[in-house]
Amino acid sequence: MPIRITAVYQTDPGCIRERNEDAALVFVPDQPHDDTALLVVADGMGGYRAGDRASQIAVTTLRAEMEPLFAPSSAQPTMRLDAKTEADGERTTVFLPETAASEHYGGFITRAVQRANDAIVAYGQEHREARGLGSTVTLVVVARDRAYFANVGDSRTYLYRDGTLRSITRDHSLVAKLVEAGQIDPDDVYDHPKRNLIYRSLGSDREETEVDLFEEELHPGDMLLLCSDGLWEKVRTPEIESVLSSATDLQAACAKLITIANANGGEDNITLVLARCDGTRDPAVDAADIAEADTGELAAAPDQ
Repeated sequence: MPIRITAVYQTDPGCIRERNEDAALVFVPDQPHDDTALLVVADGMGGYRAGDRASQIAVTTLRAEMEPLFAPSSAQPTMRLDAKTEADGERTTVFLPETAASEHYGGFITRAVQRANDAIVAYGQEHREARGLGSTVTLVVVARDRAYFANVGDSRTYLYRDGTLRSITRDHSLVAKLVEAGQIDPDDVYDHPKRNLIYRSLGSDREETEVDLFEEELHPGDMLLLCSDGLWEKVRTPEIESVLSSATDLQAACAKLITIANANGGEDNITLVLARCDGTRDPAVDAADIAEADTGELAAAPDQ
């Protein structure tokens, strides 16, 4: 059977902040379509100017824009073969090869993130007190045995596999640039005085935003961790690996990571999504570039 996704999220204001400006979304369809998922973490910026509103707009807009991907016939990106009809009159569908699937999901995600950006900017224009509000976002779309990742800002997505945690996304922050330039060591990002300065976000009065896209094949036993900087700044990789290595209850694992973050200072809001990939790989499916399947109504990609 294909990989099945189980996912949860938790959020906590931390020890210092009175207001929680983070937001998260976990959407996993019911069986048999639980081999797909939409996972999102957003970290709002703007304080009293409605950072919490920015992150919620981001999550709500992404959910609405990407919902067509999760119609029952869209577990894999599909296209209608108008010229081909079975004898009984039923339409057939062809699953797109890997390259076309990447383009399909990448385009869908990029448009959805841009529309979230537009919605945040529009809110700031309509509410003078909220001008300049913004949000980071990191998201994952799971489609069968592949995951499509996107991020804007310094919220992160990690892949945990065989005891090792690996960051998939790259931070859009000043300290990340300094690390790339060799001016500071990677460990310096955790306590650098300018670690909270980011150069890319949703909103912040920017009419357009650039989206980083990544893609990975998923294996049974993999875990996906999406989180705001309130988690990754306070819980280092070895600690996260230790928690995930014994994680049988996803909610308990989330709670433990939040507890560690708060014990280490809890200076920011802490939000995480944790997903587990269960099941086995199907070599016959993996080997096939094209496979036919029954279809009902097909979800259409957004207009270009």
